[in-house]
Amino acid sequence: MDLSDSGFIAPHTISTNWSDITLFQQRNHNMLYHAKRYGKHFVLKGLSTDCQLLTDHLLLQEKEFALGVSLSHSNIAETYSLEEVEGCGRCIVMEYVDGMTLVEWLNTNPSYSARQRAMMQLLDALEYIHSLQLVHHDLKSSNILITRNGQNVKLIDFGLSELDTTNPQNDLQHDIQKFEQLLQLLFPTRYRCLRLQCNRGQFANMATIRLSIEKRQRRQKLIPYLVAIIILIISVLLSIRTYFLYQESEQMAQVANVYAQKQQREQEMIEQIHRLLDAETAKLQLIADNATSYVAFNQQFLDFWTAHALVRDSLANCYADDTDLKYQCVEIWTQEFGTRMMQIDTQVKQTKPLQ
Repeated sequence: MDLSDSGFIAPHTISTNWSDITLFQQRNHNMLYHAKRYGKHFVLKGLSTDCQLLTDHLLLQEKEFALGVSLSHSNIAETYSLEEVEGCGRCIVMEYVDGMTLVEWLNTNPSYSARQRAMMQLLDALEYIHSLQLVHHDLKSSNILITRNGQNVKLIDFGLSELDTTNPQNDLQHDIQKFEQLLQLLFPTRYRCLRLQCNRGQFANMATIRLSIEKRQRRQKLIPYLVAIIILIISVLLSIRTYFLYQESEQMAQVANVYAQKQQREQEMIEQIHRLLDAETAKLQLIADNATSYVAFNQQFLDFWTAHALVRDSLANCYADDTDLKYQCVEIWTQEFGTRMMQIDTQVKQTKPLQ
């Protein structure tokens, strides 16, 4: 059985020669090809036919290769070698990234967390090249690829980068301002203050931008806890308020109940006063009817008054536990009895002789 039929790649099927070379893009004097070798895909970056023998273009190509091969970062497309390729001339051999540009990826509507991850990976790559005193100079969506497998950032095309830090054009602010534009693509409604600071040149490098973003993210992570604490405090305050309202309503209910009981007791007392006064009045009326004269009536009234006073005091003592009711009992009795007594006294004066 042939090894290739078993699902494994047989050694003789791995070719060291370039195959399937296809031109897919032309940028100024650069030609970009897809190609295969060792069963893997690569990108070949060569010069156009009219520039392949020009010294200045060859020197720029060597400089670009030296720059690319010096970089080693998981979010930067790798540069492998500089070699002659039949039919293409001398080419820079680079990593083939199976992915899409940043704008194409954003059109797929990635999640907020995926955008955050892409932003932080882009920051990592830029912070790395800035640490080497390099500036990309051409940060844009087409130079930022997002891999289809894993959605990882791959920064490409360092052809415009410079190693010379004395060059006034080699300013980190150039990349920072371009990063602000990419940030707006990633988060159209967020990081407005950060983007404004980028435009104003308030960040010295990508590291300071990272610190600002991480600080903002830490604050955002605290928001749910702060909201929870606020809700807890409000809940506790509401519970306390509810408890006091309950206590207040209980006290009001107790006061209302005491008042109702007192009103009922007062009504019962008045009814009792009237019943007893009716009995006492009947007794006094009998004395008046049997009296032979007004003087005789007054003599018998003195004995009646003593007995009447005992009835009154006996009733008043029933409310000894409530001073107000006790005084009220005596006052009502006195007023009511006084009225009835005067009526009977007037009757006796009118119907009986004085002596």
